[in-house]
Amino acid sequence: MEAEPVQQSLLAWLVMALGPLYLILLPLVGLVSFILALVIVMRGRGPMAAASLVLIVNAPLLIGVFAAIQGTLASYRVIAMSTTTPKPAELAVGISLALVAPMVAMLLAVPGYATAAIGGFIRSISAAEAKRA
Repeated sequence: MEAEPVQQSLLAWLVMALGPLYLILLPLVGLVSFILALVIVMRGRGPMAAASLVLIVNAPLLIGVFAAIQGTLASYRVIAMSTTTPKPAELAVGISLALVAPMVAMLLAVPGYATAAIGGFIRSISAAEAKRA
């Protein structure tokens, strides 16, 4: 008789899939990215402000892509080191990191993108108003 699969909440699975490193790193980078984007939109002047926004807003996504590569490599390592057919549960750990971390990174990048887009729009309107006056 097979044992029943353990039921797990979505939040518990998400925490397990990200692991302690990305559970701390992704929200931290998302928050720093949002704050820096807000500061650049409010205080930045000239072409370097736009270049800085392009680099800063994408920081969570870069961390997410790195986590995806690390998860994929972990899955391949399980396959390579196994002398028999690996259990699906062993592969699921790496695959979940490879799929969940970029999704969380995309969600955490949204506030930075919104800040950059809305701030750029407002600055362009205010610049056009200043030229007319």
